[in-house]
Amino acid sequence: MILDVAVRGRHQRVETAHTEDGLRVRVGDHVTSVRLEPIAGSQCWRLTVDGRTVPVRLHAREGGVVATFGPTRVSVSVRRWLPVPSRRDEPAGADRRIEIHAPMPGLVIETPVAVGDPVAAGGPVAIVEAMKMQMEVPSPSAGRVDEVRVRPGQEVAGGQVLAIVRPGPAAEPQESGA
Repeated sequence: MILDVAVRGRHQRVETAHTEDGLRVRVGDHVTSVRLEPIAGSQCWRLTVDGRTVPVRLHAREGGVVATFGPTRVSVSVRRWLPVPSRRDEPAGADRRIEIHAPMPGLVIETPVAVGDPVAAGGPVAIVEAMKMQMEVPSPSAGRVDEVRVRPGQEVAGGQVLAIVRPGPAAEPQESGA
């Protein structure tokens, strides 16, 4: 998961990944191992960073947390990294394709289209859930689905490509039979 962590007003992009022992945290080129465990019977936590353990007390504050390490207090806010998504079109012409991006990080609930399916302008190509709200991600143009790059149950980042549509008339699916 990619996070925006602000400590004393200074923002950092932080990447985290779960491991058997806690979290692997990357800030720039620096990678570290982190584990945070409650200390039974107290309001303190045991913070272990690269094998060094210190007690820390955490207090929720509006917009973040205040961490107290001995006499030192640090205000920290953590939120998901939300890059500004954009629609990137390939060069105009016969091979023009439109990438459809996730508007924010979330979980793919459904992909109501498959490769080759027609899609209308505004028609859904994916349904993504973020913060317990589901949103349909629409195609900005009528056409045919060239690629579906996600599957239900997959976590996606903001700006990640969900599907690619080749613009053109959204032909009706052909019916079989006479």
